[in-house]
Parts: sequence; C-alpha cells; structure tokens
Amino acid sequence: MELTFGRFVTALRNAEIGASPAETLTAFEIAERVGIADKALLRDSLALALAKSREEKARFDETFDRFFALAFRDRAKPTFVERVDRDSMMRQLRAGASPGLVQSVANVLDDERDSLAFRIHRAAAESEIHRIKSLREKSLYGRQIGTALGLDELDAYLDAGGPTRGDANTREFLRYLRQYFRQQIGDYVDTQYQLHLDASGKRAILEAALKSNLDQLPVAYHQDVRRVVEKMAEKLAKDHRRRRKRARRGVLDIKRTLRSNVAYDGALFDLKWRQEKREPGAVFVLCDVSSSVARVARFLLLFLYELTEALPNIRAFAFSSRLGEVTDVMRQRETEIAIEEALFTWGKGNTDYARAFADFRELCGSEINQHSTLIVLGDARTNYYDPRVDIFEELTRRAKQTFWLNPETRDRWQEGDSEMRRYAPYCFRVETCNKLRDIERFADRLLVMAR
Repeated sequence: MELTFGRFVTALRNAEIGASPAETLTAFEIAERVGIADKALLRDSLALALAKSREEKARFDETFDRFFALAFRDRAKPTFVERVDRDSMMRQLRAGASPGLVQSVANVLDDERDSLAFRIHRAAAESEIHRIKSLREKSLYGRQIGTALGLDELDAYLDAGGPTRGDANTREFLRYLRQYFRQQIGDYVDTQYQLHLDASGKRAILEAALKSNLDQLPVAYHQDVRRVVEKMAEKLAKDHRRRRKRARRGVLDIKRTLRSNVAYDGALFDLKWRQEKREPGAVFVLCDVSSSVARVARFLLLFLYELTEALPNIRAFAFSSRLGEVTDVMRQRETEIAIEEALFTWGKGNTDYARAFADFRELCGSEINQHSTLIVLGDARTNYYDPRVDIFEELTRRAKQTFWLNPETRDRWQEGDSEMRRYAPYCFRVETCNKLRDIERFADRLLVMAR
C-alpha cells in the first residue's frame, strides 16, 4: 500500500498538484481509516487533504480515476465466458499451455479480474513502467507485460491449432481472450504513461505550444496555455522585485565607506552605497488586435495584465482600424473578460496603421518624452493603405526608444502589403515575436528597462 500510495502522490505532483510531505502523511492516514472499498468515499477523503483550489480538485479527480482505473471498474463479465465449458477448457489448456497462461485464462473464466489486474500491475512494476519516457516506449512495456501474462504462448498455442480443431467455440473464445488481454494491457500502459509522463493529459500539448507559433494554437487549448503564461509572468515579476531591490540599494561607494570606517581600524562595519536617481518613464504598448495578429496579441496582453504591479507606468492600446486605450479595462476587470473586451471592441475592421498612429498621437503625443518607451505589436500589413511613415517617425523621435514585435518571420517582411521595411529604420529594435518564449524574453527585457 505504501508503494502504491507513493506512486499516486507522484502522479498528483506530475498533474501539478502540490502535495507536501505533511499533506501526504495525513492523506495516508486517511486512506488507512476509510479503506478502499468505497471509491467515492476514498476519492473525496483524499481530495480534502491533497487538493486545495477548485482547479486542483478537478485535476485530482481526473488523476484518481486514471490511477485506480483497474481497482474500480465495471463488473460486467466479458463476452463469450458463459458460452464456454470451463472444465473442458482448463483440461485442454493444462495439457499443452504454461501455468502462467492457464492462470490468466482461469482469472477470466472465474471472473477473478482483481487477480488479473494485480498480475498486470505486478508485471508492469517488474518491468519498471514508472521509468517510461516517451510514446514509443508504450508498445515495449505492453509487450513485456503481455509476455508475463502468457500472451506469446497464447499466440503460439492458437497458431498451432488450439486445444482441439473441432471445438469452434473454444477457439473463438481464445481469440477473443487474446484481444481482451491486449486491450486490458493497452489501457493500463496508456494510463501509466499519462500518470508518469503526461499526468494532466495536456503537458505534451503545452510543451509543443511553447515551441510552436501561437497563431497555430487551437482555441481549445487557450485556457491551458493561459496558465503557463500566468506562471511565466509570476516568475518574471518575482525575479524583477529581487533585481529592483538590489538596484535601489545602489553600488558600493568605496571612498565614503573607507572614510566612514576609519574609526574601526579599517574594518568595514558601515557600508555606504551610491544611488543614481532615475526618473521612471512611461511604457506605451500598441497592439494590433486584428484577426491576423489577435492570437499573439492575446498572450502579450495577458503578460502585461499579470505584470501591472511590476509595471505601474505601462499603458496599453489596441487597434485594427481605430485605436483606443485598454489600460483601465486591463486593471479593473478579470483577465479573460478584459482581454476579450479589448479584442472585441478594437479588433473590428481592416487594419489601418496610419489611422492608428494618428489616433495615438492625438491621445498621447504630448506625453511621450525622452524617458518613454514605445512598443508596437503587429505584422505591419496595412491593406495597401498609406502607411504614414512620417507620423510613426515623429512618435519615435519623441520617445527614448521604440521596439516593434512582429509575429511574422523576417523573410515575409517584404511580401505583399507588409510595410515593415519602411517602419524598421525608425525602431531601436525589430524582433520576431510569435512564440510564448519570445513574449517572455521581451517582457523580461521590459522589466529590466523599467526598474
């Protein structure tokens, strides 16, 4: 029980449920008291000790059902069992089959599938299935478990003609039984793979999302990727607070420190720090939220939403044909509601960079100064409207520095209606930004500039 429970806790941690050692010990005591006869009682009791939030409870239920799939299952008998003469079948098997195969068949005939489940579990443990690392290894472990249960012998037995050539029902039953064993073993291996490598059932998708373009990410996985973004932003904010604390302290002033510690015979008891006063500058972020860029803009806005505490001077704007400020919406409403409202309100119409830059100049032109940072997220595709590079040049000359994040790769910046080649000379840096890691890297740089 201790080994099984330990592996269950490991599966919970793989599913991003933070079960501490103390909580694990408490849950083990609960399991000893309530027993394993009642599935619902055991699941609810353990959930009280191990799952805290609503999301964790949902992942706990899913992981529990997968982990104990063999222990709590449908009790209906397999097909064909009642059509077979058990005594005749066992006599013929004992005459020509191994004890392992005889035992496996007897488990099914006698409906002792708890024993069969235990044998599958024991064979899997002996093959060290908890070390599974990839999808390709699933078939390997399936074959090893099948060999332990006698499937290889069953295949050879059937190929050799089976128990008696004239008993059609017996041969049909053994063929069915072979398929039944393979299904049970396949289900078990698949469950163990998800528990030990992909406990949430979506980790592989999330890892792929970190490496692939966001505009190719299916909408169904936005919620899961959103949690990844929130964790990234939380880590960045934590690192930023640590760096900002050191920055505020300043650098060691050697001369003042030596003078201050003359009375201590050179022992440095009183350290003096030299600080530079810096005027915090505003950060203006302009996001193209038209259909071609909306998916990337969604996650950039989410990053900014999570970093509002670390970036109090940031102002966010969204545009397609017209531009509007979404700073207050991002700070006053819940994440999903704020982002959806920004995309819905300002994501209509054909993209018009000239009008968007003109609107921004009217709204904030007088507030941009030598301490300001201007950030534009967009593909620079103007639908063949006049790009009004002169307005963009005016804005960039007022700002300290300008960054342009383009979700398209560089080889497409000169194709069709893209005007990136005309906007780029007025930017401090132009970067491709179509992956979560691109957004994370730029957000980190933004925090460094803002401290």
